Amino acid sequence: MKLLALRCPTCAQPLKPQNPEVVVLRCAGCGTAVSITDTGLASTTIHFAAATVENFDAWVPLWLFNGRVNITSRQTQGRNKQAEQDAQQLWGYPRNLYVPAWDLPTQVVCQLGGDMVQRQPQFQSTAPPNQATLVEAVITPEDALKLLEFVVFNVEAGRKDWLKELHFTIEAGTPQLWAIPAQRAGSEWRLQPGLQ
Repeated sequence: MKLLALRCPTCAQPLKPQNPEVVVLRCAGCGTAVSITDTGLASTTIHFAAATVENFDAWVPLWLFNGRVNITSRQTQGRNKQAEQDAQQLWGYPRNLYVPAWDLPTQVVCQLGGDMVQRQPQFQSTAPPNQATLVEAVITPEDALKLLEFVVFNVEAGRKDWLKELHFTIEAGTPQLWAIPAQRAGSEWRLQPGLQ
C-alpha cells in the first residue's frame, strides 16, 4: 500500500477530491489538471471544448477515442436488411467514440455515449478558462475502453431487428480527455445544446 499526499504537482496546494473514485481533477489554486493513479500524481492534459451557449454551470469530463468498430458477426431473429445496412454504415469507417467520465450509472454512460457515437459532435478546443469548475473524472482510460463495448451493444440493441448475437472488436488509440460545458438539471448534468 502506498500513501499519496494529495498536493498539486505544479503549485503544491492541497487537492480536495469530492469523490473517492476520482482519477482526474483540477487544482483550485493554479488550474492544473491532475491525474491520480496507483503510482502517484501527475499533471495531465484536458482539452476544453468551446461553449456554444453563454451560461452554463460547469465542465464535465468525457473520454474521446478515435477508433473503429469491426463487427465480425451480427445475428438477428428478424430479417431487417435496413438495420443491417445501418450498422454497416455506422461502423464501416473510423470515427470518434465517446465515453462520459463523470460519476454516472453505467446505463446512462452507455446511452449518452451511444447517442454521441451516432451524432459525432465535433468539439472546438479553447484555452482552459481561469477558475472553471470541472466535475471530477472517475473513469480511467482503461475502464472507458471497456465501457465502449457496452456503448456498441447499446447502439446495436436499439436497432429494430431483434438482435440475438453480436461479436465485434474495437480498435482505438489513446483517448483524449475533454471538458464539455454542461448545465445542472437537478442532480444530473445536461450537455450544452448540440452535444447531448
